Amino acid sequence: MKFIHTSDLHIGKVVNGFSMLQEQIHALNQITEIACREQADAVFLCGDLYDRSIPPAFAVSVLDEFLTTLVNAGIKVLSIAGNHDCAERIGFAGRILEHKGLYMEGSLKERVRYVDFKDGSGNVRVHMVPYAKPVFVKALYRTELENHEDAMNEILKHVEYDEQGANILLAHQFVVSQGKEPELSDSESRVSVGGTDQVEVTDFDAFDYVALGHIHGGQQIGGKPVYYSGSPVKYSFSEAHHEKHVLVGEMTSKGLISLKKEALTPIHDMRKIKGKLSALIAPDVAEQEDCFDYILAVLTNEEELIDPIGTLRSVYPNVMQLQIEKRNQERETETFHAVEVNKKSPFELFSDFFRDVMGKELSEEQAEMAAEAIEQAKEAVN
Repeated sequence: MKFIHTSDLHIGKVVNGFSMLQEQIHALNQITEIACREQADAVFLCGDLYDRSIPPAFAVSVLDEFLTTLVNAGIKVLSIAGNHDCAERIGFAGRILEHKGLYMEGSLKERVRYVDFKDGSGNVRVHMVPYAKPVFVKALYRTELENHEDAMNEILKHVEYDEQGANILLAHQFVVSQGKEPELSDSESRVSVGGTDQVEVTDFDAFDYVALGHIHGGQQIGGKPVYYSGSPVKYSFSEAHHEKHVLVGEMTSKGLISLKKEALTPIHDMRKIKGKLSALIAPDVAEQEDCFDYILAVLTNEEELIDPIGTLRSVYPNVMQLQIEKRNQERETETFHAVEVNKKSPFELFSDFFRDVMGKELSEEQAEMAAEAIEQAKEAVN
């Protein structure tokens, strides 16, 4: 059987005030085209279909159109809920939809759900494990566990492996290799802290391929057939260097025989530009790439600028972020412990903040205004 692996659609996501909807629709159309061209038997959607647990109506419509087009083309869709999704909404009418080739697994069940793909050489079984918090797994299986790895090991006890054929797992987890974390992006939200969300890659040794979601950069984990497809759209400037893609795999009952990347091209890319304002807006510079790209601009001017973001947007309409970097104001950032902060007055804390951001002390007039504002705030609270 042939499959397409993708994840982290985050339909409805807004980045720095800019809706990513058109970029998402464009990416989904490309995924549909790739699936049809490759004559895929299935598309794996490994969690975070939506960006919010209660998605806006337009996001639901976009996903509905994507799923309907695939199913009408005779391609099965196997989808699991991620940590951003509402399990009940993803799983709604699941048993009815599976008769049309649409398998939507929102909530984890006591027996892990699977779908078989048979061909002349045998069987490929795809197991679907939606994201579930350890407390949910603990209640479901009536056992003691402490973290996500304990939870995953308990879940895997309830997998019905095909002993004669190949086994694929769909999961939405934070997977590490001997404690080494995958490459991360700013747009991801960790589901816990202190390493309690980590799952060791060796836990999946029984599977011939593991299709993961949750991390937005496509990558292999630990040299094993365990892959993050990555998100199909860039959602932060830490992803500016990513080449977004889907994974196209071919599996027989004997195991994985091929895996390749199929690139996804955005309408407008996400990139960083750096330099003096006058240089960046010069026609010969602006015209080198798409001026409608989503931009993080780092300005190196030493002098004060009037409305720099307005000036930039006259040339680059989709400037998302602006940073000002002044070499003559480079300095060591003071670090205060909580005890030190508690000893400072509100005025002292504001003075420290002003100095850290502006690189200079409050003027006498500014100090008077700050002190007056602080007193007014105190009176309002009291």
